Amino acid sequence: MTAERTVEEPVRVVDNGIRSFIPPTYCFELRNEAGGIVATVSQVVMTDSTLTDFGLLAALRRDDAQVVGSITSYDPGASARRPGARFTVTRVIAP
Repeated sequence: MTAERTVEEPVRVVDNGIRSFIPPTYCFELRNEAGGIVATVSQVVMTDSTLTDFGLLAALRRDDAQVVGSITSYDPGASARRPGARFTVTRVIAP
């Protein structure tokens, strides 16, 4: 699974509150400066960091940071009904 989309406009990563027992759970929204949804993804990671998902979200929220990166599809496991979407943060833009 290699479909890729680049997110060049700075976005904030937001928890949309959706939870599910069956992966993938699309619970992270990428929102632009105006608050519009750019994409909804099921996983958030960062190059050169061990933080992922909610840990990374907490760090970004604490710093009120915007980010850019890319979205790729991934296999979330045998019980998944569809591919997941992973947002990889490649650059953090401090306020």
